[in-house]
Amino acid sequence: MKFLLVEDDKITTLSIYKILNNEFNSIDIIQTENGQEALNYLKNCSQNELPHFIMLDLNMPIMNGFEFLSFLRQDDRFSNLPVVVHTTSSNPEDYFECVKLGISGYFVKNVDYKKFKETLIDIVKYWTNSLSN
Repeated sequence: MKFLLVEDDKITTLSIYKILNNEFNSIDIIQTENGQEALNYLKNCSQNELPHFIMLDLNMPIMNGFEFLSFLRQDDRFSNLPVVVHTTSSNPEDYFECVKLGISGYFVKNVDYKKFKETLIDIVKYWTNSLSN
């Protein structure tokens, strides 16, 4: 299982690596710090090198999550890639904008580490099971 993590916060990134590497034996996390880096990464992938899904933060420098989603959905090579948004924003407008841009899931980063960990593991298990069937 390979997924692209688009996240600029180093503490969140380290937490995600720690949680998933402890929980899953064969997970390959590719991390970029903003939407532009993520798009550059994807454009350099062959079709069989693409990640199975993308976990996307919304609030990032250079290119935010909304901009990234817009570009992603306009490119036929990436338009069907599942994207799960993970953000600190519980603003309904942000959620609805992401839905319009074709997200596969949305979760608000919980400050409670245990809940954050459980949610993250559930999401990765879901995509692992969905994509292996």
